[in-house]
Amino acid sequence: RVSIVEKLSSTTISVCWSDPCSGHCAAQVWGICVARVDAVCVLSGKPIRRGDSIFRPRVYRSQVPLNRHRMILASAVAGFPEKTSF
Repeated sequence: RVSIVEKLSSTTISVCWSDPCSGHCAAQVWGICVARVDAVCVLSGKPIRRGDSIFRPRVYRSQVPLNRHRMILASAVAGFPEKTSF
């Protein structure tokens, strides 16, 4: 299961990820980049082509998430409202 928790900025989203093989993350940060390979969007199920704008899990130094190869099409989160602060 995957769901968007929050759109943090135009280049980052917070994702709730749950998978029996790769575990559970309640608020994993994903950043925008360009797809280097063809894949399938884990949110919409639509095909991802090399060169598409996508979000994927952020890698922090020695912490490499098990779901690092998963991708979400940027167009699939385009309508999600960005976080507002007051």
